[in-house]
Amino acid sequence: MKYSLEEIHKIDLRLVKEFLKICQKYNLKYYIIGGTFLGAIRHKGFIPWDDDVDIAMMRDDYEKFLQVANKELPKEFKLTTLYNNKKYRYYLPRIEDLNTEIVEKRYEHLGEKSHLFIDIFPIDGTPNNIILRKIYYFRILFNRMLVSWYYIDTIDPVRKRKKYEKILIFLGKILPTKKIINPQKRLKHIDDLLKRQKIEKSKYIGTIMGAYRTREIVPKEYFGTPTEYKFENIKLTGPEMYDEYLTHMYGEYMTPKNTNEHYSK
Repeated sequence: MKYSLEEIHKIDLRLVKEFLKICQKYNLKYYIIGGTFLGAIRHKGFIPWDDDVDIAMMRDDYEKFLQVANKELPKEFKLTTLYNNKKYRYYLPRIEDLNTEIVEKRYEHLGEKSHLFIDIFPIDGTPNNIILRKIYYFRILFNRMLVSWYYIDTIDPVRKRKKYEKILIFLGKILPTKKIINPQKRLKHIDDLLKRQKIEKSKYIGTIMGAYRTREIVPKEYFGTPTEYKFENIKLTGPEMYDEYLTHMYGEYMTPKNTNEHYSK
């Protein structure tokens, strides 16, 4: 079934409101990030051409949310993770509306159906030593690359990529990845690596499993205390230092470059 952007936004907001109920009940803190946060600052709601919502939580609150979500969500909603669905392709959990049915563009040729959803990101720390931080980045991104190789047939063919990314995609297509890579094992290894980095001890924290990878790692003070911002007909909390965060992510963020800005996962 196809949905208009307006319909998707309404469903996204329903999912967000259910997420908020759980956060309020269990006193969990969260931050809207990425394109959702940019939309809140620049448009007081969704970026007009955006179709998803990105929400992040500090690791402890994130783990608590994963534990309680499915017993608190209405029956038409479900939190799907790599731990409760063996066929799940992603690291990031998503809250899905089971009453919807979609086919994501990248899976059209496979005929795979899914549901409208919002993503939940964990915020984790990083090593303070710059060399150890580079090694840490490499380990995360290497495992992430292996998972992408396994699912090489679902990589977005339209998205603009750097030369080295094109080379890696080419290698993924010619190597016997299905035989040598266990994607679930790789994703769980990434999860273990991320959990080891304690936010309390880290100067730089963020959501390295997002679309922008290491660019999503910022000085810890950028997140600060969750601060309320208007988003459509509700208020959501985001990073305290909004200008620093958005400038770091997007540069001159108040002027849309064009309607093809990429803020997806």
